[in-house]
Amino acid sequence: MAALPRHISGRVFPTTADAVKKAFSRAVERAGLGDLHFHDLRHEATSRIAEKLDNVLELSAVTGHKTLTMLKRYYHPRAKDLAKKLG
Repeated sequence: MAALPRHISGRVFPTTADAVKKAFSRAVERAGLGDLHFHDLRHEATSRIAEKLDNVLELSAVTGHKTLTMLKRYYHPRAKDLAKKLG
């Protein structure tokens, strides 16, 4: 990141949080995805990362969840994936 060119403001990506929210909302509308919110992506990302990490401590370190209770709000393993791991 340090090597990337910067905007005069010092930011690598000169945008605001509001601009990102609006762009996401427009993309959701154009794609016809209905009731999809930016925060929903955290659930999806946690599930995808969990496919690559077998240890919940590593998963929580990557996702930033401080407790197993909070991690369980976002990570819902599929029964077929758990069955594969069990052999």
